[in-house]
Amino acid sequence: MIHTSWLRCAAVLALAGCASTSVTPMADLSVSAPGDLAAAPPDLGPPPPDLVPPTPTTPLLGWEGKLFAWALTSPIAGIASRTVTVLVPPGYDDAANAARRYPVLYMHDGQNCLAHDPFGHGGWQAHTTAYDLINAGKMAPTILVFVDNDGGNRAAEYVPGRGVAPGPTAEGYLDFLERAVVPFVDGHYRTLAEPAQRAIGGSSYGGLISLYGAWTRPGVWRRVMAMSTAFAYDLTAQVNREAPPKRPLRIYLDSGTRDYGGGDDDMALTIALRDLLVQEGWVLGDDLMHVVGQGDTHDESYWRVRLPAALPFVLR
Repeated sequence: MIHTSWLRCAAVLALAGCASTSVTPMADLSVSAPGDLAAAPPDLGPPPPDLVPPTPTTPLLGWEGKLFAWALTSPIAGIASRTVTVLVPPGYDDAANAARRYPVLYMHDGQNCLAHDPFGHGGWQAHTTAYDLINAGKMAPTILVFVDNDGGNRAAEYVPGRGVAPGPTAEGYLDFLERAVVPFVDGHYRTLAEPAQRAIGGSSYGGLISLYGAWTRPGVWRRVMAMSTAFAYDLTAQVNREAPPKRPLRIYLDSGTRDYGGGDDDMALTIALRDLLVQEGWVLGDDLMHVVGQGDTHDESYWRVRLPAALPFVLR
């Protein structure tokens, strides 16, 4: 059933032709969750009853039947409506896969995730990278969801404590993802609709809100991809205050070694978080991965290079 009473959708249908691939669901992380973290995911409420017929458009030429951009109306006060673009995996529409369901990765800064970004770095190319990895058998077939940022309100939405209600805030943005985007995607696509099969990821402030979102809402996301995290909020201090018990999270961390401000791309702060997570029970190579891109700086061209290592780990 398509959920859209509080999500008004003007759809964007894209493009056709996919190779057949079998579905390999991500491993269920819920068994390792202690205490209340092992409880069933929260009830997101009844699906909205109304259906607004989609209006097909084309988000990226050459990807008909694979990429779908939707204009979602936000039901959250202070959080703007925006475009959400969905990439289905190879073989999604094949008759042989009609009953199969897929894990989902939600990514921030959706405008930058495909072939372009406003800085001229060529975007993440997440669509081509995911298809290459899936077709090569290196990554579980996965639905990717690219959520646009809100321009000048990006920091308010991505940095905990930066925004002030009733305007945009990080909690409001996470509410938008949890109460609007996730139910919409689960209602329109064949997803594995459970926390252990949902990942959240991004870079810079997008890495920060990914880590914060999964840490504070493990009942929604249990896999994290955080690239070149900009620690404008002291997440490490929060982790130190609140652990244990260990949360049932699978975490990918990385950084470069330089940034446009003359710093180290927050490499030292990323290492500090890594070391704290290891102290709290995460195991490198098992449920934690850390990469340092030697000589890499803080932009999409380097995140694109590190993506082929990050995606298979997060979606394993």
